[in-house]
Amino acid sequence: MVSFATRAVKAYSRLVIKKDPTSSAQLVKHFRRALSSPLPPLLPRTVTRHSFQGNGIQGEWLRVKNPSMAVLYLHGGGYIAGNPRTYLTLCGAFAKELHADVFLPDYRLAPEHPFPAAVEDAVASYRLLLERFEPRQIAVVGDSAGGALSLATLLAARDAGLPMPRCAVAYSPFADMTAPAGSRQTNAHSCDMFTPNTYVVDLALYARTEEERRHPYASPVFGDYHGLPPLMVTVDEGECLRDDAYQVAARAQEAGVEVTFISREGLLHVWPVFYPLIPEAREDIKRTIRFIQDCAPTPDS
Repeated sequence: MVSFATRAVKAYSRLVIKKDPTSSAQLVKHFRRALSSPLPPLLPRTVTRHSFQGNGIQGEWLRVKNPSMAVLYLHGGGYIAGNPRTYLTLCGAFAKELHADVFLPDYRLAPEHPFPAAVEDAVASYRLLLERFEPRQIAVVGDSAGGALSLATLLAARDAGLPMPRCAVAYSPFADMTAPAGSRQTNAHSCDMFTPNTYVVDLALYARTEEERRHPYASPVFGDYHGLPPLMVTVDEGECLRDDAYQVAARAQEAGVEVTFISREGLLHVWPVFYPLIPEAREDIKRTIRFIQDCAPTPDS
């Protein structure tokens, strides 16, 4: 049985976030309001926050003294909403527990900046970390659209000849922009955050043509995962994006990539990001931290 706190967050999500969009403009307005946390970040005393602008990107650094590694965190929001500020408390935990500097890019959003703007900014952010850290010291983490973006970043970086990071984590990745059915439909009622129509409207704002939607950088379910580092993929069985996570894991395993797959029942989309609100999130953030710590450096790094 899930915790009372989780049931409360699920109820809040259904009330505040889960809306069937009537238009693209309404979806953008709703998501940008609903997915921005009104709460101030709670950072450990050993972690400091710094705004960054340069290299064609902007974002937030969370820094520790003498870091042993770095984390690139890519926020969710369907490529149309979300911001680093909402994730500072979560990433403060990563910074403290991993003794890591964490960079949260404020990547460009659709519809003002459609595909591949987010991928370009994410790869530029990865290059920024490579200027300061060895590849084996870097982990890439993201949730929802940011989870898919973390996978796209690996694919694009590999294709550009960049060295691979230590590992990557994709929480409930929004990894298929071509799927109108499957779990998008079967889990329409059980999903606490989105409706099937959410994705129909959303994908048209980011990847505007069928060719773009089938591109592996937009839909990592079509990617070739050869040469990628170990992955952690999580999903709740009742969410609309259930199939995306399973397909990503299958593609990666077919390419010989080590995959740690976490499936939960009765939680909700990207539940780990609700740290420190729910105990299940705290448990799986600890699992994420252990995964990152235990990953062996990639052979080429």
